[in-house]
Amino acid sequence: MLEASYQPYRDRGIALPDVTDGLDAEIAAGRVWVATQNRDILGLLNLSVTPPHAHLINVAVSAKSKGQGVGGALIRHAIACAEGAGCIALDLGTHADLSENISLYQHLGWDIIEQDMQRVRMRRILDRGA
Repeated sequence: MLEASYQPYRDRGIALPDVTDGLDAEIAAGRVWVATQNRDILGLLNLSVTPPHAHLINVAVSAKSKGQGVGGALIRHAIACAEGAGCIALDLGTHADLSENISLYQHLGWDIIEQDMQRVRMRRILDRGA
């Protein structure tokens, strides 16, 4: 599911890194959540929480689940986990050519903090009182 969720970007000619590299270690460390329905994997969240910051490593949604709110639910879960741990910010990185992702994250409260030709780093300040 993870590789397949990124295939449309690769089909557009966007060179992405291996999104499965290190995933086994992330699962073993308890930093991966999976959204399922009737044993089907709908989406995946990879989140590292090390106060005072958290890092949203990956959010991926299966092709058949796109547009159904799965990604939003996973992102809200990431925010809740980070806030619950007392983090002051949630950071993420995305590819500079994924303008739709950048726009989505900006809509959800992230700001661009650093950018180069390939990578955009973003940060969302969190409500630690939540």
